[in-house]
Amino acid sequence: MNYLEMNRMLNQFHTGQPAAVQKGFKVDIAESAEGYRIDADLPGFTAENVDVRVEENLLIIEAGVPESKTEEKLTWHARERRGDNLKRSFVLPKDVNKGDIEADMKNGVLSVNLKKKPEAKPFTVKVKEN
Repeated sequence: MNYLEMNRMLNQFHTGQPAAVQKGFKVDIAESAEGYRIDADLPGFTAENVDVRVEENLLIIEAGVPESKTEEKLTWHARERRGDNLKRSFVLPKDVNKGDIEADMKNGVLSVNLKKKPEAKPFTVKVKEN
């Protein structure tokens, strides 16, 4: 893969904002002949806390844990571990088959597999005699 192809692939998934600006998480995006894979670091989250959905041409990944109930008598001096919602969205390339997307979670890493549409190949239509 040359630089232009790599740049094209990364721009296909670009959301319009740098990752540092989005309230999100780090991802790796890879492409093969069959499709794309997005691996997202979501330590501390389980499959029940993660939502993956497609809206129009966007793949949206959200992760959140409800804020835990704490004792009212406590005075907090630091509160960094409370429930937080993380969200990233990715513009889907035109060749993604939106009906064939799978996601699984293992050891805090979410893997989303997006299959490519089959290429349209020319074919011959048989003409029947009437």
